[in-house]
Amino acid sequence: MSTHKYIDLICVAVLVCTLLVTVLFINGERLGIQAVVDGDSIESSDSAFFTRNDRNGNWDPAGATEITLLGDHARISGGGAYAYDNKVVLAQAGRYRVSGALEDGTLVVSADSSAKVWIMLDGVDIACADDACLRIDEADKVFLTLAAGSENSMTGGEVYSDEAVEAGRSGVIASRDDLTINGTGSLRITAGWKHGIDANDDLVITGGDITIEAPGDALHVNDSFRTENAALTLKAGDEGVQVQNAESLLYIASGSLTVDSTGAGLKGAGTLLLEGGSVDLRSEGDGIHMDESVTVTDGTLRIACGDDGIHADKAVTLAGGSVTVSECYEGIEALTIDMRGGEVSIYPSDDGLNANGGSDMFGGPGMWNEAPSTETNTDEETWIHISGGTLTVVNNVARDADGLDSNGDILISGGKVFVSLTSAGSNSAIDYGSESGGVCEITGGEVVACGSAMMAEGFSDTSAQCSVLYNLGYNIQAETEIRLEDSAGQVLLRYTPPCTFSSVSLSAPGMELGGTYTLVIGEKEEQITLETVASTYGDLRSGGFGANGGFGRPQRDESMQTARPENMGPRPSDMPQRPEGSGTPTDFAGMMPDFDGERPDIGAMPDFNGGQPGQMPAEENAADATAEIPTGPQPVSRDTWFLLEACALVLILGLLFAIRYKR
Repeated sequence: MSTHKYIDLICVAVLVCTLLVTVLFINGERLGIQAVVDGDSIESSDSAFFTRNDRNGNWDPAGATEITLLGDHARISGGGAYAYDNKVVLAQAGRYRVSGALEDGTLVVSADSSAKVWIMLDGVDIACADDACLRIDEADKVFLTLAAGSENSMTGGEVYSDEAVEAGRSGVIASRDDLTINGTGSLRITAGWKHGIDANDDLVITGGDITIEAPGDALHVNDSFRTENAALTLKAGDEGVQVQNAESLLYIASGSLTVDSTGAGLKGAGTLLLEGGSVDLRSEGDGIHMDESVTVTDGTLRIACGDDGIHADKAVTLAGGSVTVSECYEGIEALTIDMRGGEVSIYPSDDGLNANGGSDMFGGPGMWNEAPSTETNTDEETWIHISGGTLTVVNNVARDADGLDSNGDILISGGKVFVSLTSAGSNSAIDYGSESGGVCEITGGEVVACGSAMMAEGFSDTSAQCSVLYNLGYNIQAETEIRLEDSAGQVLLRYTPPCTFSSVSLSAPGMELGGTYTLVIGEKEEQITLETVASTYGDLRSGGFGANGGFGRPQRDESMQTARPENMGPRPSDMPQRPEGSGTPTDFAGMMPDFDGERPDIGAMPDFNGGQPGQMPAEENAADATAEIPTGPQPVSRDTWFLLEACALVLILGLLFAIRYKR
């Protein structure tokens, strides 16, 4: 076979073109070539969590296809939609405005997988006895807009058809693709079976007044749930919000979220990030339960629950905002707890903060919803670190609880910490893993921690800031002021614990080794000299106040064996237990407040800013802090790999062509 006389030039041209395409692809932006970006992508928005289309709840419906629901059929003016049987199908990308009522039917989105579909609900009432009221079978993304001033409702039946169940539809709104809800109107969703909204991909809500009642999860999402500027009221027989995938995100930026649930208020297999807004959670399980981490940087979070207030299997970070856990078994539980700022108030029946490896080791009230964890974290580092903000823990019901409890270290480098546990039983204000090499070190900040002297622990002598552990052989009454003054009479610490106590641990930046201070407890006072960094005072044996020495287990004292004061509340064993057979009720009667009635105030515990007796005033200027967001090289996208592979293929084909025709 003859060789083309210009084969050498052809081969060189193919090779040069291939190299030029590769160089342009890699350095296109530097050379001024603009990449084509999807208008609904994060890259086209000023937010890392919401696109411009997500936030556009006020788009102009002029030119949109008009759909009027007329009971058992529909009138359609425009293209892209059709009706048959009891279904109205949106079959193309574009904009649709829907109004009217559908007595027993479904609005279906069945378009191309690349289609973006905008639906404006403008006074819609849809009921469907055996399927979802809104089905998103196929689309790239659907934007459901609640028109200004409109009231919309969707009601699902109690039994779905075999076809719906086999297709995996289990919500009044069932979406197989990304779904965004926005606008300023209202939407009420009432589920008779399973979930309110069931989203297979991402669910984004950036506006509207939305109320959901469901026997399962109110919001059941696979990939992520992100919300801002919306008012959400959720009532659920299981989880209020559940996000299932392991790398999923539950993100709250602003607006309000109110949850009443039998299971957890917010539950996810990934990460929760609260950056603003007002969140109220009332649940029989955990208030928040995340398999990975919880980060609070701003906003107001109020929790009343039957188990942990906030539970993360790995990390909890508190960097700002206000967190109040008014009812719970344990307040915050995780492998690591990092408090950098904010105002945190916890009223547990067991531990306040518990860094124990992230699993409920021994159970407790409220454990009926969670199966015992089979994972162990014994090889992982566990600790509590407090560097800013104000933390208050008050427990007047327990007999074997801790204010701060870590299986590893407790490290305090700033902020203010106030702990008040009753002197009953072996309640320890501070408990750390000293038996396994853990330390309790303080290098800054203020601490007043009161509890029982029976198992009291003070700070480690490796601390950089001085501290005092004062143990007594008798109980000090609740509402008795504790005050520490320096030699000039300046008050370094002041706290009025609301619970009885027989031990107090104190530390403040002004305390220095060798200094003499006056400790005042009620009408009694004593001068103490700090002979060591971590000094211990008090006399457990004599029952008197003010003698040095005496650290150890107190002798049996009649004042500690008296009848339980009424103001201490019931013992944990006396607390109401969850009724049997109420795991996933379909009848909400008697289980949670009715939204049509007056909602109980779950934040009714003492307000630390309001000057309640025995409480410290809130710090006016808490240190600002932000959550750490991972940075660094990002993974190469699928499209990038495709183009690189295409360039490589062209190069290989060019070389093969050259070899073949060179012969």
